[in-house]
Amino acid sequence: MSQFGFSPKKQKNGGQPTLTFDPFVFTVGAFAPGQAEAFAESIEDPVKKAICAAELAFYKGHPEQCADYSRQLKESGEMNALIASFLIDVISAMSLGNTDLIFEMLDKIDKASPFFQNDERLHKTVDYFLLYFSILTHNREGLHFPEVSVNAFAVPDPLMPMAIYAYAHYLILCGDYGRAIGLAEGTLIRMRGEMPVSEIYLSIITSIGYICRTEWDKAEYYFRHAWKLAKPDGLFMPFAEHKGMLSGMVGKCLKTEDPEAYKTISSLFHAFHKNWVFVHNSLTGDHVTDKLTGTELNVAMLASKGLTNQEIAEFLCISVNSVRSHLRNIFNKLCIDNRKQLSEFIIK
Repeated sequence: MSQFGFSPKKQKNGGQPTLTFDPFVFTVGAFAPGQAEAFAESIEDPVKKAICAAELAFYKGHPEQCADYSRQLKESGEMNALIASFLIDVISAMSLGNTDLIFEMLDKIDKASPFFQNDERLHKTVDYFLLYFSILTHNREGLHFPEVSVNAFAVPDPLMPMAIYAYAHYLILCGDYGRAIGLAEGTLIRMRGEMPVSEIYLSIITSIGYICRTEWDKAEYYFRHAWKLAKPDGLFMPFAEHKGMLSGMVGKCLKTEDPEAYKTISSLFHAFHKNWVFVHNSLTGDHVTDKLTGTELNVAMLASKGLTNQEIAEFLCISVNSVRSHLRNIFNKLCIDNRKQLSEFIIK
């Protein structure tokens, strides 16, 4: 028996257990928008089917279902399934508020690494996931350019667009907006709708890049492209994950046009962000706040980018007086006096 409670099958030569598949199925799946459920149902292998169902549940904003599938994978007694369940637990726990589980699973992934070192495909895929998690939580400690670039471009081919998304996200965190946009846009041009999940993430990060450069029309174009791909299947979670960095774009595009979707994304963001802040602050020692409402966070993000009250009002479709009122509330909650002090309390 291993430390994980089962006896993995050994290779014929008595070496480490053989691992034969990637722990991502839906994320790299090829299907037309609106056909996500049909794609998930078409998977025949029971372990792959459970992984696919867990990923789909996550993207649709159902972390409880995601966690249920993770339990099924653990019960299968296969090393591949167990490693996949660790990854699934990490992403679902962020929305469920089980932050202790996140650190527990990251530790188990680290301890499990000797079991899949002999499988280069899986090894690189898990490396990608750890890179993605570090970038998702804005934990730049230990992320250096050579390491990030090498890891991002060493993944199996089907995962390459998501690795490029992670790398572009990293470049945005470093303030290199032009390279991030160029990398993501170039990948989108080549994709041609083949893998919608990857295209959604790449479009969102491109939108964020243009937001950082205050090129609002281009930012809105890529946001709407991502939403066009996601809406038919209700893939809301990518937008909830990035709602803070999208700086009010979700509200601008969806609050009036699709109010139910906006409410769902806002609700998912509220749960996700609170736990994201805890994990981020624990890993980095930063003081990003969870005291602000969604609208206050949008105002704070835009104000920290140098927008005037008038520009913020126009972008968020609210009055200048409302912007002033929100800023007063933000300053009071954060115990600060001016806009320059905002940057240390919000997502960077």
